[in-house]
Amino acid sequence: MRTLAAALLLFATSLTAAEPGTLTRSVVTRADPKQTYALYLPSTYDGVRKHPALLVMDPSANGPAAAEIFRPAAEEYGWIILSSNGTVSGSGDDTNELAVRALIPELNYYPVMPGRVYATGFSGTAILAWQIGINTGILHGVIGVGGRNIRELPPAQFSFAHYGFAGDADFNNREMREVDALLEQAGKVHRFEVFSGEHRWITPELAMDAVGWMELVAMKDGRRPKDEALIAKLHARDAAAAAELEASGRKIEAARRYRAVAATFDSADARASAARLEKDPAVIRDRKEEAKWDEFERNFHKHVLGNVRALFARIREDDLGQSQARLSRELRVSELKRRATRPGYEGLTGRRLLNVIYGQTAFRLINDLFAQGEYSLAAITAGVATEIHPERWASWYNHAAALARAGNAKAALASLEKAAEVGFKNAAQLTADEDFASLRGTERFEALLKKLQ
Repeated sequence: MRTLAAALLLFATSLTAAEPGTLTRSVVTRADPKQTYALYLPSTYDGVRKHPALLVMDPSANGPAAAEIFRPAAEEYGWIILSSNGTVSGSGDDTNELAVRALIPELNYYPVMPGRVYATGFSGTAILAWQIGINTGILHGVIGVGGRNIRELPPAQFSFAHYGFAGDADFNNREMREVDALLEQAGKVHRFEVFSGEHRWITPELAMDAVGWMELVAMKDGRRPKDEALIAKLHARDAAAAAELEASGRKIEAARRYRAVAATFDSADARASAARLEKDPAVIRDRKEEAKWDEFERNFHKHVLGNVRALFARIREDDLGQSQARLSRELRVSELKRRATRPGYEGLTGRRLLNVIYGQTAFRLINDLFAQGEYSLAAITAGVATEIHPERWASWYNHAAALARAGNAKAALASLEKAAEVGFKNAAQLTADEDFASLRGTERFEALLKKLQ
């Protein structure tokens, strides 16, 4: 006769077609058959024992890829992962609302610990995670990566522990630091770390840190039994990371990490190290420098990016043949490129602002221009993106699409070939994309398709 545990496990796995210790890429939600999620059950899963659960919301609807980031930590700490295949950053509220409405009820089909539900998101879906936490009250913690400070979601209303991350060159780095400062002012349980890189998901190693920290918070809150061995292990690792930051000269980040260690473990040594660094002349100087370039960034957003609509209105009155140079000049691309090569906070600020402009010119602005049928202006805009990151195929591809729609076949083919040269390899996408309908059947287009196959 099967035991109750075995029967329950059989029931759970038959519902989900999931095997503990293996990532299942697509499970259909019960509430909406159009919505799916990637599922990870830790190898200790038996259908009876209760586990913490992590709702993962990827900004590009790639649940399996995002789940893989957190899978090692989920296995280490025995968490269940439900990673939506339907969330998209910048898609509008309706798409994400449908995905979340279908995902949250799935928690009822797994043995989830009371008060141990967490969420994570990156970029626009970090904001979505905050929204879920504020609006539903079901979250004990959120791991927010590369989000923005949203007036409608004030950190003072966070009812959950928050571990924030941003790359040092992430265009949302300053905003994430602002979110963390507001959490500190409001007396919330929080932490923030900067990693080396641009606007992207965290690594599995950083995810391990964040999940481990959530376990420590749960111990403090009485939501899980204390584990002195685990506390000692995480304390040693945390303190070593702070010391490594200091040794490498990243003293502001070291001071932040020491403060976090002091708050997490009530460590007198970490508190003393943080106080010592705060008095260090190099830290005082760096804080002033950081504040200076933060102000530069704010002013750039206000006076340059905040006037893009008026700038486009002026460009529409120009000779469009000369407009890319003007758009690039008014967005101060050359200046920012120079700044990006310089050391310290000036260089990081230059890189962040270039990445903001790239995101606008490669995607957001040209999406609006396509919707309005302004293909020549879209081509000019995407052309600026190719100046900023000529090594990225997406900007060349979108440049080509706009040129093809505008009737400039020769230039469109040249940009398509450049896209292929720097990494575009999807012949099926190119074949199906109606933006290139005018190029189909031409010798050069068909030769490119053949090369991509």
